[in-house]
Amino acid sequence: MKNTILFGNGINRLSANAISWEDLLDELKGEDAFSNGSLPNTMVYERIFMGAHKANRSQRADELAIKNKIAESLAVQESNEVYELLGGMEFEHYLTTNYDYAFEKALGGIPNKLSTEEIYSLRRSRAYEVDGGTKYLWNIHGEIDSPKSIMLGLDHYCGSVSKIDAYVKGNYKYFADGKERVVESIRDKLRADSFCNSSWVDLFFCSNVHMLGISLDYSETDLWWILNKRARFSTEKIVNNNIFFYVSDIDEQKKGLLESFDINVVVIDVVGGDYEGMYRAAISKMLPSKSLIRAA
Repeated sequence: MKNTILFGNGINRLSANAISWEDLLDELKGEDAFSNGSLPNTMVYERIFMGAHKANRSQRADELAIKNKIAESLAVQESNEVYELLGGMEFEHYLTTNYDYAFEKALGGIPNKLSTEEIYSLRRSRAYEVDGGTKYLWNIHGEIDSPKSIMLGLDHYCGSVSKIDAYVKGNYKYFADGKERVVESIRDKLRADSFCNSSWVDLFFCSNVHMLGISLDYSETDLWWILNKRARFSTEKIVNNNIFFYVSDIDEQKKGLLESFDINVVVIDVVGGDYEGMYRAAISKMLPSKSLIRAA
């Protein structure tokens, strides 16, 4: 079975000019520098948006302007050696919750943008010709070149889950090459082993997924929804793939929840604050050593 990697902002933090979410959200707050407390990022964003609306009740807050600020801030995000290492491995599909192109900078070349979506990101992917083969990058939470697609607020997350639900049930339709396309349900695909990979959602059921540099915050309802749906399908004995979650530290409640979802939790200690070493150790466990095409 093929392997897929899903990575998040944790790997971005290794770059020299890493942009923290805390700093970015504080910038978006402007003069209303409220304390986040235990609020998840989705709710922090919604408060920022509603605060902007209340500041000028004569017109609706310009949400695109907020997202443009996010895109501008993240455009300078650089790559790093861990991305270069991942880019050299025998993965065909790369999923990321990041909006930036730090990983793309490690791959090099000019991508072929494959999706026509404006707001949601079920099919948002780019193809890269690397070492004689094709690699696909899926920005599952949107991308900075299309600010409308940047998914951070509760409203956007819930809308995305509804799209994913339709895709999983076989009710999702889209247009490609001037023709309407209708996808089979995930249950039918599992039974027939006939995945089309028209969305990154398929990869959670037809490939082994390795999650790295992602916290799996509970606000990421789209990912939790998919993991839960896969776990429910597994009770029907039709799921054959594996999912691995690589982490340096995790509380027992989340670990127990993930394991109940049939997720393999792989804990790798960070020694002396060396997160890069932790990521390298995790990557070495993902695929056989022969898959390390070019190491950083």
